[in-house]
Amino acid sequence: MIRRRLLVWFVVIALLPVIGVGIGTSLVSYVNGRQQSIDRLESVAARKELAIQGWVELLQQELLAASQTDCSPKFVNTALRLGNEGKAYDWYTTLVRKQLEGFVQRSSRIDELFLVDLRGDVVVSTDREREGHTYYNEDLFQRGLREPGTQLPFHSLASSSGEGSLLAEDRIAAIAVVPVVGQDQQPMGIMGGRASVEDLHRTLDEGTGLGATGKAYLVDTKYSVLAGTSLTPEGEEAFAVHTEGIESAILEATGGSGVYDDALGRPVIGVSRWLSSLGAVLSVEQDLSEAFRAVWVTTGVNLVIALAAVALAVVASLSMTRSIADPIVDLADTATQISGGDLERTARVERQDEIGALAEAFNSMTAQLRDLISSLENRVEERTHALQRANIALEQRALQLQTSAQLGREITSILDIDILLPQVVETIREAFGYYVVQVYLLDRDTQELVLRASSQDRRLEHRKLKLDGAGINVAAARSGEAVLANDVSRYPGFLPDRQLPETRSELSIPLRLGNQVIGTLDVHNAQVGAFTEEDIVAVRSLGDQIVVAIENAHLYDQSRELAVLEERTRLARDLHDSVTQSLYSLVLLTEGWRRLLSAGTGAQSEDYLGRIGEIAKQALREMRVLIHELRPPMLEQEGLVGAVRKRLDAVEKRLGIEARVVMDDLVELPGSLEEGLYWITLEALNNSLKHARAKHVQVRIWLDDENLVLEIADDGQGFSPDAAKQRGGLGLASMQERAREMGGVLTIQSAPGQGTKVRVNVPVSPADK
Repeated sequence: MIRRRLLVWFVVIALLPVIGVGIGTSLVSYVNGRQQSIDRLESVAARKELAIQGWVELLQQELLAASQTDCSPKFVNTALRLGNEGKAYDWYTTLVRKQLEGFVQRSSRIDELFLVDLRGDVVVSTDREREGHTYYNEDLFQRGLREPGTQLPFHSLASSSGEGSLLAEDRIAAIAVVPVVGQDQQPMGIMGGRASVEDLHRTLDEGTGLGATGKAYLVDTKYSVLAGTSLTPEGEEAFAVHTEGIESAILEATGGSGVYDDALGRPVIGVSRWLSSLGAVLSVEQDLSEAFRAVWVTTGVNLVIALAAVALAVVASLSMTRSIADPIVDLADTATQISGGDLERTARVERQDEIGALAEAFNSMTAQLRDLISSLENRVEERTHALQRANIALEQRALQLQTSAQLGREITSILDIDILLPQVVETIREAFGYYVVQVYLLDRDTQELVLRASSQDRRLEHRKLKLDGAGINVAAARSGEAVLANDVSRYPGFLPDRQLPETRSELSIPLRLGNQVIGTLDVHNAQVGAFTEEDIVAVRSLGDQIVVAIENAHLYDQSRELAVLEERTRLARDLHDSVTQSLYSLVLLTEGWRRLLSAGTGAQSEDYLGRIGEIAKQALREMRVLIHELRPPMLEQEGLVGAVRKRLDAVEKRLGIEARVVMDDLVELPGSLEEGLYWITLEALNNSLKHARAKHVQVRIWLDDENLVLEIADDGQGFSPDAAKQRGGLGLASMQERAREMGGVLTIQSAPGQGTKVRVNVPVSPADK
């Protein structure tokens, strides 16, 4: 009777939560499934948007390359200038057309290239039928005079374009244009290119992440789709699409997502993205039945699990009813065996009632007897472990002292901080078995901790941590005290590092020079709780020795700077004692000769002239010696181009920057001119390396009439020259001063996000060419 009641109640109690969990799980599965479908479509849309934008940018970059590569700027600018002046020369048009045809043959995207002057007339085209057409009233032409632009062939544009239009019906293709400017930076016209949109169709038709019913297409503001787009299962081409998602994206000029009916009236889940550069909407859709297929499967699985849970509840209820009577029998048997002397016997405690309390009493009694017997053995084991820990501590302390002595011997012989710090961190890591050892030094100008040495990977060096940010090293540098995190997962200020995945504990010791913190010594361990107070003392001692070594290195650098200053003083003294004295003697002799001539006494004029010539020759020899000492020896050996190329090979190319030097015309330059241009080039390259974050750098030298032109160009982040002048930087001022000393002019063309061009125009004599 009791067993039947218990069985019924146990089944009811188990069934109620199963039903509730099943309903809740189904609702959560639906919400999560909808969100997952939207997230997946958002990812597909973002990938396709990136591919479309990349295709457009590559098309525009090829046009820019066509207008700026090799001799193209001269041909293009001349052809447009003749068109703007209303002149036409068939032989020159043929020459320019061959240049454009050669680029089209090399291009994998562009099928046609053409040039349009300011009046909108096509002056040159690889397709001769286009020459002479006028596009002045077209929006794409007007926009192309200001900035690069691209127009895709939507049905609305193709149907509204007349004969001679950029998007005529017999030319369903993408049209891209870029402005062409002259040397005065004024627009001269545009270069246009026609390209097939097959790559766009392949990008839109690529079905990764869309399943069997997914589709992606482009729609312009007139609800017309991209020419050649198929939206029906039978492959028929659609011309106009009106859906809730597309209308919302066009009206609000933004993206969105939701569930709605597609152009064929089928329920879909879709994501729309507004592409402002193309004036179109990218729509990605998938049938609702396929998108929610996983939700229905999850609901079915939950139903099966619920039924299985009911069956298990019945079985568990039968087991529970038996568990009430079985412990009583087990307790009686246990009491009998204990009374017989079996102290290892224990009663099973399965309930918290009177039977369970009796079983615990039996177990407590037998446990006390066993504890009396085993207490002596435990004490012996504890004493043994204590002795072992003491021996380990003594060995570790001896190792710390040995490492400290070794480190002290090594750092006294190394005065180069870039050699010293890597050797120090590697020595500490090998001696103590740490996972990683690092040294950060404080840059007070930028208020940043800069990673100067790491035992893990030299590529990690020069990583920076802001003093106003988070991190164990930042906390140690700000407080001036050691910071220990024996479990980094529980330390709130820990900054995880993907390069150091095995870090489990970290210790940072501030490096102090007097009352100032100059950096931190950072130690990582791959085990939790690895550091003790003895480790803190030992690492702090090592940090003190590192500070002494760094200070020695700084003192050594100061001594070298003093040596340089002494050398400059020596050169100044030599100038004063040699050249200056000789020039002063020339002045005295010249004045004496003038007085003799004024007095009518010219007997000693030859003697005066001879002495003046000797003194002048001596001064010239001494001046040439001093100039040779000051002039960079690389210029003497390699010349300007060779010296710049060696600089690019030694610095820029090793940092992964694509750099080259080009000399269009062979020119023999005087040594003073080469030296001035060399220092201007170095200053421009140094500025680009420090501030621009460029990927490409080019140094180009050519002749322009009677001037030598030196141009240093990069594709970095650029800057505002006016703002730089207001800040009063010495670099730009020194370059302009050198250009003026050579009788030239230095100009800087830059803007934020548009790279930088530094150009020097220096007059050269015919003998130098």
